[in-house]
Amino acid sequence: ETGSPIMFSPNYGAASSHIQTLMAEREDFLAVNRTQAIKIKALEETVRTLTAERDEALEENRACSLLVETLASSNDEKERTLEKLQSALRGLWGVQQAAQQKADEVSGLCKEGSDLLVSCQDLLEAAAPPKE
Repeated sequence: ETGSPIMFSPNYGAASSHIQTLMAEREDFLAVNRTQAIKIKALEETVRTLTAERDEALEENRACSLLVETLASSNDEKERTLEKLQSALRGLWGVQQAAQQKADEVSGLCKEGSDLLVSCQDLLEAAAPPKE
C-alpha cells in the first residue's frame, strides 16, 4: 500500500480546501437568501400598505361619486324650482299688465265720469234761477 502511486491516494488537503470553498459559497448563498427574504417581506408589506391605501382611495372615490350625484340631483331640483319661479313671475307680470290695463280703463272711465259730473253741475247751475 505504501507503494501505490500518489495519483490514486487521497489528498485530504485539497478536499478540505474544496469543502471550505463550498461552505463559503453556501454561507454566501444563505446570506443572499436572507437578504432576499427581507426584501420580499418588505415588498409584501409595501403591497399590503398600497392595497389598503387603494381600498381607502376607492371608498373615498365612491363617497365623492355619491356626493356628486346628490349635488347634481339637488342642482337639477333647484333649476326646476327656478324655472317654475320664472314661469310664475312671467304669469304674474302678465296679470299685473292686464290689471294695469284695466286700471287705466277704469281711470279713463272715472275721468269721463268726473267730466260728466262737472258738465252736469255746470248745466244745473246754468239752469237754476238766479239767487237774490
